[in-house]
Amino acid sequence: MGIFIYIISAYWLPFVGLYQWFEKAGQPGWAALVPFYNVHVALKIIGAPEWRILLALVPVVHIFIIAGILIEMNRSFGRYGFGDNAAAIIVPYVYHLYVAKQGLEYLHPAWSVQYDLRQRYRTAIKAKDKAALRKIEKEDPFPKKSKGREWAESIIFAVFAAHFIRLFLIEAYTIPTPSMEGSLLVGDFLFVSKVNYGSRMPMTPLAFPLVHNTLPFSTLPSYISGLQWDYKRGPKIEEIERYDPVVFNYPEEDTSFGGLAADGTLLPYALEYHNILKKIEPAKREQARRDILKTQGHRLVLRPVDKRSHYIKRCVGMPGDTIQIIDRNLLVNGAPAKKIEGVQYAFGVKVDRNIGINPFLLEEQYPLTFAASDLIMTSPETAQRLAAEQPGILEVQPYMMGKGYDPGTFPYNGRLFPWNKDNYGPIVIPSKGTPIALNVNNLDLYLRLITVYEGNTLKVEGNTIYINGTVATSYTPKMNYYWMMGDNRDNSADSRAWGYVPEDHIVGKPLFVWLSLKNGDIKQGIRFERMFKSAQGF
Repeated sequence: MGIFIYIISAYWLPFVGLYQWFEKAGQPGWAALVPFYNVHVALKIIGAPEWRILLALVPVVHIFIIAGILIEMNRSFGRYGFGDNAAAIIVPYVYHLYVAKQGLEYLHPAWSVQYDLRQRYRTAIKAKDKAALRKIEKEDPFPKKSKGREWAESIIFAVFAAHFIRLFLIEAYTIPTPSMEGSLLVGDFLFVSKVNYGSRMPMTPLAFPLVHNTLPFSTLPSYISGLQWDYKRGPKIEEIERYDPVVFNYPEEDTSFGGLAADGTLLPYALEYHNILKKIEPAKREQARRDILKTQGHRLVLRPVDKRSHYIKRCVGMPGDTIQIIDRNLLVNGAPAKKIEGVQYAFGVKVDRNIGINPFLLEEQYPLTFAASDLIMTSPETAQRLAAEQPGILEVQPYMMGKGYDPGTFPYNGRLFPWNKDNYGPIVIPSKGTPIALNVNNLDLYLRLITVYEGNTLKVEGNTIYINGTVATSYTPKMNYYWMMGDNRDNSADSRAWGYVPEDHIVGKPLFVWLSLKNGDIKQGIRFERMFKSAQGF
């Protein structure tokens, strides 16, 4: 169904109104209604090389090829205005029918005429043939553009191209927090592919180009949330694989508290509604929400899926997998998880006060970070090396929680799910099309999935669950879900804190590090050894 919609939107809608234009150019009108063949015929009408149809088949690239074809089609029929070109790209199915009613006259194959003029012009310039240049100017059927229009068109095209490349093809991101150390570090700048897992169609189409969720130099929203499109993806190059690092929209940012300045604008911070309230008993959360809004001058900010903050974590659980953590050891489907090089944990350090150690010197010698004077974040291998190599360190021991409930651990119900980050689960990751048995004892695991992620209404009366007003003893997910964890396991807000990541939140696959600044600060230097390394290899 997804590929059918893709073909209709990409290869049918842009040409569906051109059947009269095709007839005026001596081609069969019905050809405009046949996806892919209409591109072939349009290239003949404008005189462009037919091999360009191959570029039109490439996702994302096809946007620019088809836009160029539509502009050259206008020029072939003597329509040169900026408004004509904009309308032909934005609303072709309306524009082409409207123009056809005004009367059409096919003048020439614009692309080939212009190409021929350019070749003759270059030859005349090279030969310094002034007579030939004057002849070319007289024969040129295309109106001259003012400098202002040339600049305007160039700027608009550059913004259009950059926006669509960023939206559908590739985008640059930076690592702002240490949650993925020691794989991806603070200050790593990544290129992320939107194509590998399928380019996600914009769900909030009315948005300022080239920014994410706030306007430049402002905290005002960069989008209009009144128009929302359903979740769709283009064709995939590959599926997400277990243990891949993945960029996604932060699931819990559907609702945030935003402070208000005196002029009513949003202050430059947002407090996640769920992070504040999930530690409060469910029966008291609504009153707590009202108290925060009333007493602290906040308001609720509701963000669409594609406008939520970007996170990067490692996908350790696929749809249908069973995830469990025992004494901070991750199990996937009952077996130890794959060993990821550089994964860090917290270790308590006992220091000989008579000898003393220099934390800064140790951080230069070993891949570790001091979280406190007696607490470090590092790999188990490095922890063993420290204990063996440093005479000033008497003991290095895992710093972990025993069994018991830690407030803020998904699904935030210590009575039924007394879990914490180091002893968690087992929990089964929901899979599209696989029914989930529901009861009041496991409902907390699927509450947000059913209501927030998949848009159903849910009500509980006694031991009876109602979904969309109907009694429900099971629920079948409409999407796949994933389990994400940071490589810095004891310093990461991840699925242990907020649960599953829906497939519609998936943004893309990190490709490589193109720049790496020490601690994110250019003044501290550049990590040249990390530049242009694959993000999958860390």
